[in-house]
Amino acid sequence: MAATIDTEIQNQIMEITFRMNEKNTVDSSFGIAVEKILEQARNDASVRGVIFKGSNGFFSNGFDPNAFVGTGQKEIEAVIGPAFRLCGYLLDYPLPVAMVINGHAMGFGAILALYGDFRYMQSKQARFGFPEIQIGLPIPAAPALMLQDLTNRTTCRDMILGKALKGDQAMEAGIVDGVFDDDEAMMKQARKDLSATFKFAPSTVAMNRRMMYARYKATIPEAIEQDVKLASVAIMAPAGQEGLGALKEGRRPDFSSVE
Repeated sequence: MAATIDTEIQNQIMEITFRMNEKNTVDSSFGIAVEKILEQARNDASVRGVIFKGSNGFFSNGFDPNAFVGTGQKEIEAVIGPAFRLCGYLLDYPLPVAMVINGHAMGFGAILALYGDFRYMQSKQARFGFPEIQIGLPIPAAPALMLQDLTNRTTCRDMILGKALKGDQAMEAGIVDGVFDDDEAMMKQARKDLSATFKFAPSTVAMNRRMMYARYKATIPEAIEQDVKLASVAIMAPAGQEGLGALKEGRRPDFSSVE
């Protein structure tokens, strides 16, 4: 299943909308498709900023569990690898990026959102979190580092242990820049904040963005490669297979006989 991702350029901003499936879960085509879109945007002089947003009440609900149950390391890494490396690509991206979290951002959806410069969240139904531990998986090291830099260690600990945040909680934790009741209000603020950077020289904006993330340059790419390998091992382990199988079947996982 190829990722369905809509793009539209409005007032020098590339707006990227996820429409992959009902919950905007991610498959092997996602990371490659989004990186290709971003590459086109960076080579288009008329584009000065990028907005990511979801649809159907989901920014993204993470990876598709069907891709991981009963499969091998090669197949698992074919899904995880491009998605995780997309995050690393965003760290060195020259254009400012806004994440409009207009629905649930869970697992990889939350991971991807961490790599934006601006984040806005829907106030009523959206949740932001990392449910990995609930399905027998560890949180990857790279987003754990990013999360600790955005919020305090206590909140990071609680989220790693499975706590999902509502919009106002994410705002209080310092994860999002604003909470809004409707999508249009979020988009209006995202466009306004990105447009504020257009008065500066594009080369300066690009350099300043790279300087802001310079401290990650040596650590995040290495962590991402380790995360890809660790995730595939964890997914194939008994705890991962039980958790993902339960998710696929719509039941609670039973870890009573799993180490």
